[in-house]
Amino acid sequence: MGTGGKKIARLGDVTFQGKVGANVTAYAKSTQRLARDLAAQIEADGARAEREMRRLDGHPLLVGVDVRLRARIVRRRFKRAKELALAISAESVKFQAQYRRDFLATPAQQKNSKRKTWSKDVDL
Repeated sequence: MGTGGKKIARLGDVTFQGKVGANVTAYAKSTQRLARDLAAQIEADGARAEREMRRLDGHPLLVGVDVRLRARIVRRRFKRAKELALAISAESVKFQAQYRRDFLATPAQQKNSKRKTWSKDVDL
C-alpha cells in the first residue's frame, strides 16, 4: 500500500468517541493533507500525461486524429480533478470551523450559562 493508501487508512482510524473536538480537528487536518497531496499528484500526472500524448502526434495508427486537441481535453479533465481535490481540502477546513462554531461555545457564552454535568462517553 502506498502513502496515499496509508493516509486513507489513517483517516479511517479517527474515531469520534471521547473528546469529539480533538477528533474532528484530527480528521479535518488529515483530510486536508490528503486532498492537497492528491491535488499535487493530479497536477503532476496531468502534465506528464499531456506531454506523452503530444509525443503521439504523427503516429501511423492515429492518422486523422488531432492529438494535440485530445491531449488538451485530457489535460483539462486533470485540471478539474485537481480543483475538486483542492475543494475537498477547503471544505475540510470549513467543516472544522463549523463544528467549532456550532458545538463549542465562546467563553462569554460559557460564563453566562450554568454548566450541566455530562455523563456520556462522548464529550466536546
